[in-house]
Amino acid sequence: MQSEPETVCNVAISFDRCKITSVTCSCGNKDIFYCAHVVALSLYRIRKPDQVKLHLPISETLFQMNRDQLQKFVQYLITVHHTEVLPTAQKLADEILSQNSEINQVHGAPDPTAGASIDDENCWHLDEEQVQEQVKLFLSQGGYHGSGKQLNLLFAKVREMLKMRDSNGARMLTLITEQFMADPRLLLWTQQGTAMTDKYRQLWDELGALWMCIVLNPHCKLEQKSSWLKQLKKWNGVDVCPWEDGNHGNELPNLTNASPQGANANQ
Repeated sequence: MQSEPETVCNVAISFDRCKITSVTCSCGNKDIFYCAHVVALSLYRIRKPDQVKLHLPISETLFQMNRDQLQKFVQYLITVHHTEVLPTAQKLADEILSQNSEINQVHGAPDPTAGASIDDENCWHLDEEQVQEQVKLFLSQGGYHGSGKQLNLLFAKVREMLKMRDSNGARMLTLITEQFMADPRLLLWTQQGTAMTDKYRQLWDELGALWMCIVLNPHCKLEQKSSWLKQLKKWNGVDVCPWEDGNHGNELPNLTNASPQGANANQ
């Protein structure tokens, strides 16, 4: 806006195998989605890749330096950021000079700029803390009107992730479910013996429908399904966990025994 002073934001984006794995921006805006500055930098990198200078991993750069260059590099780094890094730098220096320290028992040193191994899993950046905070905020507002609409938008985002086979879909739904389970109204309704409101029941029904989409996904690995089953059983064992269709049982249905029997049954 013309009335607002122009500000410069420092943005950093880490990516691995064509996926943005982490983002930081000095604007301070907190949201589940990327801020406008991260989006702008991403578009700039896509449209003008030749104008974004690529660097070797910092470990390779340090390897090319002689002793004097290494000392100058470290001292300039500490001088520029002395208030932030000086205590850490002094602590590391003491540990390196101590022969019996743990740091000297490990060969080499970590390099955050080298990227992950080709065998390591990689997934899109998801600010888990912001997901939890926003769901907690919407639930504290009762799930009505605007807050209920926002929760449904989050559910729609999970559906979009599942459609794109984004592994963040299950992660995000797990974070949402944990906040639903931590809602203090569940304990209150349980103690009073009263049923939850229809609006709130609709949100729980949507939550259950999304979990069905996840566990029935044919593209998921067996170990993923095992971990989800363990988590679902854990939630199901919590006293305040709402019942489905008036079922007062504490056990999940045995899907194995419920499958069709006979010679033509498709296992």
